[in-house]
Amino acid sequence: MCHAEVPEGQVTPNVDRQDITISIGENVDMPATLFSVDGGGPGIVLNTDIHGPSPFYICLASRLAVAGFSVLLPDFFFRQGPAAGPDLESAFARRKSLDEAQTVRDLDAATAWLKDKIGGDRVGSLGFCMGGTYSLDLASLRDDLVTVSYYGFPEPQTTLVMPPPRPLDLVDDLSGPVLAFWGEDDHGIGVEVPVRYATRAEKVNSEFSYEIVAGVGHAFLGHSQLDDPEDTGAKTWKRTIEHFQRHLV
Repeated sequence: MCHAEVPEGQVTPNVDRQDITISIGENVDMPATLFSVDGGGPGIVLNTDIHGPSPFYICLASRLAVAGFSVLLPDFFFRQGPAAGPDLESAFARRKSLDEAQTVRDLDAATAWLKDKIGGDRVGSLGFCMGGTYSLDLASLRDDLVTVSYYGFPEPQTTLVMPPPRPLDLVDDLSGPVLAFWGEDDHGIGVEVPVRYATRAEKVNSEFSYEIVAGVGHAFLGHSQLDDPEDTGAKTWKRTIEHFQRHLV
């Protein structure tokens, strides 16, 4: 589930990486990595899933850097430290101690940091799974984002110990260009709730668009070959790049 490793055969480009810390409160610093090529370009914050900044996200951040963006990859699990192991059970165990409302605030601070560093009127927000939920939240809490969410939860799971705000509760304040993807066969999220969210989002935000991707389930980008133009996931990735290029560049 979700994304730990780079799909076999997919190349991670060699780009500039800078390990940094971001002040997000009094005596609180969040570690992050900034990816760029030749000084970078418009900023995008990459919000990860339950595995944190795994090789999969290093690959995506590097690819976005090659496309001309400066990409910030925060480690919002910094208060918890590393998971006990690389398996999904360990990742879920770590998540139980994550205050996800605080995580949204942390990522809000990281977004502000990147916007201040890069400049410009807008900054990108790209999230996957729980990170996709956070990106949807932030698109309702800020008015300066260009957002892409992959299989975020409009209604976060009821099993979460300390859940984030429900994007469905915030949708009436959704702003900026927002592109959202969900898998038709995602049995964890389903289709009904994303469609209900999207129906409300379209009424309040003319810049909202979405796709229920046929024939795929949750975390479909983790099984995609991004360099294959016929790959279903690669087609969504192409739309993602175009979305950021259209609204950030």
